[in-house]
Amino acid sequence: MRWLAVGLCLWMFAGAALAEPVTLRARVEASGRAVTLGDVFEGAGAASGQAIAPAPAPGQVSTLSIPVLAAAASAAGLEWTPPAGLTEVRVVRPAGARATLPASNNSSRSVTDAAVRRGDMVSIAYLSHGVQLSTRARATEDGAVGQSVRLINTTSNRPIDAIVTAPGMARAIAP
Repeated sequence: MRWLAVGLCLWMFAGAALAEPVTLRARVEASGRAVTLGDVFEGAGAASGQAIAPAPAPGQVSTLSIPVLAAAASAAGLEWTPPAGLTEVRVVRPAGARATLPASNNSSRSVTDAAVRRGDMVSIAYLSHGVQLSTRARATEDGAVGQSVRLINTTSNRPIDAIVTAPGMARAIAP
């Protein structure tokens, strides 16, 4: 009985040692009818084609919860530690043609590329002199990664200008 317990422990630790480390992609984009581990994680290797959820319709965005992603990664033998404070990941499925709308800052916004949508809660970071502050704010407009957007701090109701850095994330622009 004792040898059985020792063998079971060794088997469990060997499985953990063989796990492939992966990182979350900055932009999760489904190219087919299903979201795969390769769509979500860089370094998924042989598990890249494994489906984990239905993809959104072309031109649409959906979300996957962190517990679902963690379970899928673990089941495929991938080693992944979710970032603190992240509760879900946005999945984009591009459409064939992309519509653009004029923006107030004279650039064009691609509707299907929006990493932040109007009404979304966004994690916003402000970095100054080596100190980083973060909070949540509500988006007042759509924005793709690299575009500036206006957010509203839900605590103070003050506007914040920010640059979209990833789905659901932005960096505040210093006044």
